[in-house]
Amino acid sequence: MLMKKTVKVQAYVWLKGFLLTILLHSGVSGFTAIPELQPVSCIIDDLQRDGPSQSSVSYSWSAVSGATEYKVYYVRQSDGYTSSVQVSSSTGYTSPVLSTGTYTFFFAAVCGNETLSYIADEVIIN
Repeated sequence: MLMKKTVKVQAYVWLKGFLLTILLHSGVSGFTAIPELQPVSCIIDDLQRDGPSQSSVSYSWSAVSGATEYKVYYVRQSDGYTSSVQVSSSTGYTSPVLSTGTYTFFFAAVCGNETLSYIADEVIIN
């Protein structure tokens, strides 16, 4: 007689305002994935970009319920330079003067003591 043992493994994936929890159950013939969607309330979901201008870019977003602050940083693609993380209670950000190139900006809301998820936006400065 075959004994069926169930092993439960959870993987978490962010999906536009929802935390997708994938439950993997083992069985005799392998794993079965059972996705569950759980709403995530502490995430910036309406990021708006103004620009870029010739040498900078500005962003704004609505206040996130429960957020005490927001984190922003950017990466310059040509050499991998990463800016320091800017922390603010403001719902807007204007970059410093940037040289020509491609940049990826990252934004996160902080609720309590947790930074739950960063969202990203790629910008080309000409």
